[in-house]
Amino acid sequence: MKDKRTLTYTIENTIAPTLGEWLDIYQFPRKTMKELFGAKAVRLDGQICTAKSELSKGMVLEIIPLKERIDHDPIEMPLTIAYEDEDILIVDKPSGITMNSKGQVSLANGVAHYFKVHNICGKVRFLNRLDRDTSGLVVVAKHGLAQHFYQMQMDDNRLEKWYRATVQGRLAQQHEVLELPIRKSADGIHQEVHPEGVMTKTEYEVLHYDAAQDTTDVRIRLWTGKTHQIRVTMAHIGHPLVYDPLYADEGVLESRQSVWGIDDAQCHKGLQQEVTNTANGQIEDIGKTFALRAYRLVCYQMRTGEQIVIEVQ
Repeated sequence: MKDKRTLTYTIENTIAPTLGEWLDIYQFPRKTMKELFGAKAVRLDGQICTAKSELSKGMVLEIIPLKERIDHDPIEMPLTIAYEDEDILIVDKPSGITMNSKGQVSLANGVAHYFKVHNICGKVRFLNRLDRDTSGLVVVAKHGLAQHFYQMQMDDNRLEKWYRATVQGRLAQQHEVLELPIRKSADGIHQEVHPEGVMTKTEYEVLHYDAAQDTTDVRIRLWTGKTHQIRVTMAHIGHPLVYDPLYADEGVLESRQSVWGIDDAQCHKGLQQEVTNTANGQIEDIGKTFALRAYRLVCYQMRTGEQIVIEVQ
């Protein structure tokens, strides 16, 4: 049976005399292709070929992704699939679960189980990551070539990541693009704005101000992908995310501790929401978390170039 992940191309012109040169023009990763050639997983007109094989117009190229062992323990859990094709899976991650953590059930375990059940012979390759308490869209590549081509889209900002958040206070600007250098702080837990940090770019637009709660709903686009980027950026301009245990100001933390009955250490470690991993992999949601959701994702199908737009509530 033909692997559903097989990539098929028709050579429409002779811009390159050999297959290797054609692959370079279309930016296929050399290391991955070397492995595929070695595994005899590349064919021209049904025949095993090499990078030196000569091309003719009308030839059909087939690239069969390698079958790999799943690299996480498969554990059944409810998964909300927002989109799927031969190359990627987009999952709506719930709040309160990590992407992949040793010693506890994570999203990677659930995806590994999905791969096993659906005979997807590949490693779990996350293309974007969300904090434990952030919910929303996560892209999973089903094979190495998909990881490469969608990572290229992320690198040149063709893959758009949009978030909704609720922050403290009223923002002075309706719309703003913030470019800040961010690095890990000395405590090894926080990220901080620092001249020696990596430059980041975050864009926000105000959606609604709630005067009674003194909070603002915002829509955010990440142009770069630094750990805690949204949380650090909004806290830096004086508007941390509501319920953020790491970056909210001390006054907010003190009031939260008195209401929830937790100590300072718990608050700063983000334990307002705990994850109980039961024997059957079920996740029990306890307490409150900060308000951040990855609700919209835009990318381009790697085979056809067709735009894919995924939105969740």
